[in-house]
Amino acid sequence: MKKSFLLTALMFAASLSAQERAAWMPEEATATDQVADGGERIVLPVTFTNLPKATADMSKFTKVWTIDLEKFKIKNDASVTVSDELNAALQYAKEQGYNRIIFPKGKYLIAVGKPVILDHKNTIIDLNGAELIMEPNGRQSYQIVEIINGAENLRLTNGTIRGERYQHDFTTVKGSHEWCAGLVLHSGKQIEIDHLTITECTGSALCSSTSGTRTRPELLSRIFMSIYPKKHLEQGAFDAKGNKIVSAEKTRTINMINLAKFEDQFEIGYLAGYQGFPFVLGRVYQIYFYDKDKNFIGMQKCLQYRKIKRPENAAFMHLEFNQPEVTDQPAHFGAAAGGWVLRINNFLPPTDVHVHDCKLINNRNLGFGLSGGQRWIVENNEVIGNGGCAPGYGMDLEDGWELTQDIVFRNNLFKGNVSGGIVICAGSELLFENNRFEADGGRPNRIVFYGRTYNYIFRNNYIKDGIVSFGSRTGIATFEGNTYENCKRITVFYDNKGVADGIYRKEKGQAVRTLPLTLKKEKFINVQELSGTYICLEDCELKNVNAVVGPTTGLVSVKNSKIEDSTLTKDCEKMPTVIMDGNSGTFTEKVAPPKPKKGKGKKK
Repeated sequence: MKKSFLLTALMFAASLSAQERAAWMPEEATATDQVADGGERIVLPVTFTNLPKATADMSKFTKVWTIDLEKFKIKNDASVTVSDELNAALQYAKEQGYNRIIFPKGKYLIAVGKPVILDHKNTIIDLNGAELIMEPNGRQSYQIVEIINGAENLRLTNGTIRGERYQHDFTTVKGSHEWCAGLVLHSGKQIEIDHLTITECTGSALCSSTSGTRTRPELLSRIFMSIYPKKHLEQGAFDAKGNKIVSAEKTRTINMINLAKFEDQFEIGYLAGYQGFPFVLGRVYQIYFYDKDKNFIGMQKCLQYRKIKRPENAAFMHLEFNQPEVTDQPAHFGAAAGGWVLRINNFLPPTDVHVHDCKLINNRNLGFGLSGGQRWIVENNEVIGNGGCAPGYGMDLEDGWELTQDIVFRNNLFKGNVSGGIVICAGSELLFENNRFEADGGRPNRIVFYGRTYNYIFRNNYIKDGIVSFGSRTGIATFEGNTYENCKRITVFYDNKGVADGIYRKEKGQAVRTLPLTLKKEKFINVQELSGTYICLEDCELKNVNAVVGPTTGLVSVKNSKIEDSTLTKDCEKMPTVIMDGNSGTFTEKVAPPKPKKGKGKKK
């Protein structure tokens, strides 16, 4: 009797020695550690906080002022624009020391190019059910409300921010008009946004900034130093006492960097373009600190793009990179050749932000369009029906790239957004838990994580009618406890582009070992296709699932799982390593029909 392809693969895998199996399987599927190749890797903890995070206590904000409409000549019937008048009133309240500012109910028309500006400290701004409405216009970009540098311990609550999507002039000025936003967090610390409805914006509902600045002079003031290879760097390293030593494996700064103009913290990286790791390829590097007399203080291991706290008595520093040479030729797209390779900045993105119990509904571009931000908690929000121009998701994490850090998304509903629920292009230390993703009105429910996303956790979420893509270039991602129901496709893939991943390779194209991406304690119900570089499952439940082994599948491993009415479809010439262990039930085997050859179809 002819053996099944599954049994044949199992027997073949069992007959191989460990060394032979390691040679046969893909590099990324055989690793038992995270440091074997590609230099040192430091994995920071992902943020976990109590559910939910505590909100600001209004009873402690006792200096109450209701905006005096007559005094500041403010109309609250949307008959005329009142931006200047509102901003004058808000600054008056700040100067007078009021810490709870209440809007009279009504509709306030905001002038294009004149957003409401919030830079208050230790203040609650209570819209009190009022609406801030953008006047009709034809601009490519607008903001209705901006939170800027200087805002601290600020809460904005209880109202509506409304765009003019259906009155907007798209014809006079050609373009996408996607930068017309409701609420923009440029900067600020300890910001709370809650119980707002943000709707009908021509672009996105809620956006954030990477640098914390709004103008070019502000941006340039946050850049402390640009590093050029020939001017600032040489081959070599430092010993444990901070002295220069010969090394063919590392690159260091030639001269000490004076910290006199630096602030108490800063970050180092290619802070332009698409960021990434185009010149200094490794995520990890070292700083050697010295006092005012240039005596060695100590060494810190650091991560590119992460804030470095300057030691109190540090006056100078040297940098050390874990590669033999840093050239001015970029390793990947998005960086310019022949110029500087790193910058030392202290950007001020919105930090320690709590967005909760908001409704982001029917905006033309995105619900959340986050381009940076650190230590955010986004919970208990409804993100529904957004989209109409690209990218058109409920949420997009993109232009902040590696400067989007430590973000928690939990207990949110993403439903009926035109392109899908979320698309995550980059960022690090991200947690997605207890969210619900649904389709509506025939719109696709896509959940997309690109491979550049680093160290993310996706757990206890519910996805219905979804198309899911989980990617990683490093293998540092966790999937656990999610439920997938009536999904068209779930793909788990190792993105082996080998660039912009923070891993140094001694040779171009060198394979770097990483752990396989494994899904644990997951439920799959009525899934048309489960595929990818890995089909690695532990303690899962599968009911009416079609697992597809394609030509790029490197490993199939199903352990301690319950399998019911499910199929394993071979869509490749040769089966990869297959591990089946401790399961209840098994797959029905199937061979995919041959694909039609190109050019052989019937002529019409």
